[in-house]
Amino acid sequence: MYILVPWKPVVLVWGLLSGMILVSFVASSLLQGKDPFAPPSATKTGATQTAQQANHSHKAARTPNQ
Repeated sequence: MYILVPWKPVVLVWGLLSGMILVSFVASSLLQGKDPFAPPSATKTGATQTAQQANHSHKAARTPNQ
């Protein structure tokens, strides 16, 4: 015995929920100042460069005082 399932409403609700998740992900990334579609390696590289610049400026600020 087969159970008949109305697939059109199921697909519409699934698509709506998926779209809401995608929109919330993009909005959250933009609010945090990140590029939502950048590859993960680009995000790590940017964080590494920022940390290196912070260390460099900290060392440069400390050197004249010595």
